[in-house]
Amino acid sequence: MAPDRPLVGAVTRAVQRADAVPDLRTGVCEAVVDAGYDFACFCDTEREPATASKPDIESPDPQTVTPTLGNAASGPTPSGSDDAHGTPEPLADDAPAPGVAERAVTWVPYDDTFAAAVPVVDADDYYGTLAFGPDEREDADAERERLAAIGRVVGQGVTRLHAVRERDRLRDSLRTERRQFEKLHSIAAAMVGCEDATSIYHLAIDAAENILEFDICGIDVVEDDYLVPKATSTGLESGDSHRLPADSGIAGRTYQENSSIVVDDVAAHEDAEPANPDYTSVLSVPIDDIGVFQAGSREHAAFSQSDVELVELLMAHVSATLRRLRSADALRESEQKYRTLVEQSHDAVVTYADGGFSFVNERASALFGRSREALLAADARELFHPEDRVKVERVVGELTAESGRRQTFESRIRRPDGDVRFCEFSATSIDYEGDVAVLASIRDITERKARERDLERQNERLDEFASVVSHDLRSPINVAQGSLDLADADDEHLARASDALDRMEALVEDVLELARQGRLVDETEAVALSEVATDAWDCVDAPDATLAVETDLVVDADPSRLQELFENLFRNAVEHADDDGVAVTVTACADGFAVTDDGPGLPDGSHDEVFERGFTSAEDGTGFGLAIVESIAAAHGWTIDAVPRDGDADRGARFEITGCRGE
Repeated sequence: MAPDRPLVGAVTRAVQRADAVPDLRTGVCEAVVDAGYDFACFCDTEREPATASKPDIESPDPQTVTPTLGNAASGPTPSGSDDAHGTPEPLADDAPAPGVAERAVTWVPYDDTFAAAVPVVDADDYYGTLAFGPDEREDADAERERLAAIGRVVGQGVTRLHAVRERDRLRDSLRTERRQFEKLHSIAAAMVGCEDATSIYHLAIDAAENILEFDICGIDVVEDDYLVPKATSTGLESGDSHRLPADSGIAGRTYQENSSIVVDDVAAHEDAEPANPDYTSVLSVPIDDIGVFQAGSREHAAFSQSDVELVELLMAHVSATLRRLRSADALRESEQKYRTLVEQSHDAVVTYADGGFSFVNERASALFGRSREALLAADARELFHPEDRVKVERVVGELTAESGRRQTFESRIRRPDGDVRFCEFSATSIDYEGDVAVLASIRDITERKARERDLERQNERLDEFASVVSHDLRSPINVAQGSLDLADADDEHLARASDALDRMEALVEDVLELARQGRLVDETEAVALSEVATDAWDCVDAPDATLAVETDLVVDADPSRLQELFENLFRNAVEHADDDGVAVTVTACADGFAVTDDGPGLPDGSHDEVFERGFTSAEDGTGFGLAIVESIAAAHGWTIDAVPRDGDADRGARFEITGCRGE
C-alpha cells in the first residue's frame, strides 16, 4: 500500500487548473507523481496516453499497466489470485467501452509489485483508465472507494472540459454561420445589380467557393427538358459537368421533387451517376423551377445540415433575383411594345394628371398643333374650347375619383391658329406614379361631324320633298280619281284615265319610298342576315317561290331598311320569273353578301342600267324597285352590283352587296 499522501487533493487541483483535456491528462499524471508515486499514465478512449514519472524512474509502457477488457470485466482481482498476473493486451479499436458493472478499480501486476488501475468515469460516461504505482495491493473496500473517487474527480473534469470545448465549438460555429449569412446577404445585394442571368450564376458559384468553402460546385438550368451547365467552380474540370435529362440522376430527382438531397456515399446511392468517380459525397439543392445547384466532395459525409440551409438561402437569393430580372425584362419589353403601339397609333394618346399632360404621342402633337414639349408644359384646360372646359373638368373629376373608371365623351379643342377640331375622347383612370391619372385616346371626328351636319340637311330636304310629293301630287290625283268614280265607268276613255291614275298612285308611292330610303343611316346595330332575309320573305306574296339562306353573316345595319332591301330584291326576282316560280338564295361573298335567283335573269347589256330610276323590263313595273335598293345600300355606305352570268345558263339575276362591316 502506498504511503498516505494527499493524492485526492493533488489530483483535484490538477483537474481544476486544466483548460483542455490534453492538459488535464498530463496534469493529473504529474499530480500523482508529485503525491509520491513513481509513475502515472492516463490512457483514454481516444488512445492518446499521457505519462509522468520521477526523474530516476522510467515510465512504463501504458499498455502494461492498463487492464484489458477481460481483466476489467472481472472486477477487482481477488487477493492471491493467479489471474492477477499475466501480460495485459490493449483493447482493440472497435472494442466497446466497459459497461457500468465492469468499471472497477483493478490492481495490475507490474514488475514485482502492482499498479493501481482506476477507471475515469462520470456517471455513465467512461473516459479511460488512470494507472499509477507502484502500489501495494490492498483488497479493501475503503481503499477501492478512495481510488474510485479519484477516477470520478478526473471524469467530471473531462466532462466539464468536453462541455467547454463543445460550447466553444458551437460558439465558433455560430459565429462562422453568422458571418456566412452576412456575406450571403451581401452577395444577394450584389445580385440585384446584375443585368443578366449568367452573372447571377457566376456570383452564386463564387459565394459557394469562397464563403461556404466548397471544393467543387456548379449550377445547371433546365432547357428543353435537359439540365444544362451554366456556371461551374474553378476546381471543376470540363468533363466533370455535362448536359443531362431533367429527370436523370440526383440532379434530376432534386429538380423533379423540388427538394434538397444530401448523399454521404455516392457509391451506395441508387440515383447517383457521378461524372467523376472520385466524388464521394454530394449536396444537391433545387433552384425552384429554374434548375439545380450541386456541390461535390472527395470526403465521406462532407456536407452538414448547416451547409444545406446556407445553400438553400443562397439559391433562394438566386431564384428571387432571376425572377426580378425576368420580370424587369418582361416589363421593359412590354413597355417598349406599348410605347411602339402608342406611337404608331392612328389616334392621339395622352396621360393627364394635376392639370397637365405627363405623356403625349406624336399623333397628339399633330392633333393639338403643338410640339410635345409645348403640350407637356401647357395648362391642359387652355387647350379645350372655352364652352367645353366645364364639361371636361367635370368628367376628369368623375374619372379620377378612383382608378378603373371609363368614359367616352366629345369635346372641342383649339389649335394655336384658331382652328377648332371636334374630338372623341375614350378615357380610363389609372394608377400612375402613386396617384390617379387619366389615360385618354383621342380621335379627330371633325369630318364626321361635318358629314352628320350634311346628313341632317339632306334628310331635311328629303323630308321636304316627300311632303311635297305626298301633298301636292296626291291631292289632284285624289280629286281626279273621285271624279272618275262618279262618272260612267263603262266609258273606254275614262277606263284608260283610271288606269293612268292608278299608275300615278304607284309612282307616287315609289317616289316617297325612294325619298325615305335615300336618308343616310345614322344608327346601326349587329343584324343577322338569316333573320332579316326570312322576315322579308314573309312579306313577299310568292307561294310558288322558295328562299334558301346559306350564310350566318352578321352585319352592322338599320334592320328595317335592310329588310326593305331584301323585300325589293325578292319582289324583283318573283315579278320577272316564270309562272312555275323561282328559287332565291342568299349567300356570303367577299366583303358582303349576295342574292341570286334561277329566273330568266337581267336583259343582256342592262347590268349597269338596272339601278337607274324608271328602268324596268316588266310591263307594269315603275322602275323604282332596284333604285330603292341602291339608295338603301348607299345610305349604309355599301356598294351594290348586278353580276353578269358569264356563260352560266342555269343562273338568273345575281346582286352582290359589298363593303359591309360584318363578323
